[in-house]
Amino acid sequence: MRYTPLLIVPLLSACSFSFMKFDNDPLVQATYASNATKNSVIAAGGKPDSEMSVPEINGTCLNYTLKKDAETMPFYVAFDKNGNRKHYGYISCQQAKVKGVFSQ
Repeated sequence: MRYTPLLIVPLLSACSFSFMKFDNDPLVQATYASNATKNSVIAAGGKPDSEMSVPEINGTCLNYTLKKDAETMPFYVAFDKNGNRKHYGYISCQQAKVKGVFSQ
C-alpha cells in the first residue's frame, strides 16, 4: 500500500500528457493563435465532426477528433456570436458543458 503513489504517478503522468502529441496539429495550432476565429479554425481543421449551440456564451462549439498514428483524441473549440474563440480543450463540447466550462 505504501508503494501505491509510486505506481500511480507514472500512470497519471502518461495519461495527463498524451494530448501533447497533438499540439503540432494544424487545427490545434490555429486554435492556439491569439486571434483565432471560427473561420480560421475551420480553415485549418476542416469540417468539424459536429457543432452545437452554447447559450452560455451566446455562440457555438465545434467537436473534432484528432488522429495521429493509431491514437485519437477529442478536441473542442467554442466561439462567441462574433466568431471569436472563447474556450478550447482536449475534451468534447458536451464534456466541457457538463464540467461548467462555458459558465465561467
